[in-house]
Amino acid sequence: MPSPLSQAADLLPELTSEEASAQIEAALIARREERTSTNWIALIRLFDGTEIPCNVKDISKSGAKLGVPETYVLPSAFMLRIVGRDFVLRVNLAWRRGNYAGVRIERIAKLTVPEEKKAVTEEQTPDYSSIGTRRSRSFAS
Repeated sequence: MPSPLSQAADLLPELTSEEASAQIEAALIARREERTSTNWIALIRLFDGTEIPCNVKDISKSGAKLGVPETYVLPSAFMLRIVGRDFVLRVNLAWRRGNYAGVRIERIAKLTVPEEKKAVTEEQTPDYSSIGTRRSRSFAS
C-alpha cells in the first residue's frame, strides 16, 4: 500500500519535490483549533508606541493570520488591537511570508470602556419625534 506522501506527491507533478514535500507535510499536520475566517481591521501596537495598520485574515483560540505589508518589520512580540472590539491581544510572531504573518496568542486583556460611553442619559438621547412632520410655511406678500 503506497504511503499518503507518495500518493499526494503524484497529484502535484508540476511542483518540485521540495515544494511538494513541504505542502504535503503542511496538509497532513492538523491544527489544534479550528480557524475562523475574518476580515477584521486591526492595529499592531509596538512597545515603543508605534502603530501599524493590518487585517486579521483568520483567527483561532491560539493564533491568527495577519495581513500586513511586508515593508513593515515586525518584532518577535507585540500587541494587537482589533478595531471595534473591547480587548487587546499580546502575541508572538510565529512566521512571516510576504504580506502575511502568523502569530501565537499569548494573552488576552479586556479594555476598559470609557465612562461617557457607559452612561447614556436622557439629555444625551436625541429627540427624533419631529422627523416626518411638516413645518408650516407662511409666505409674506
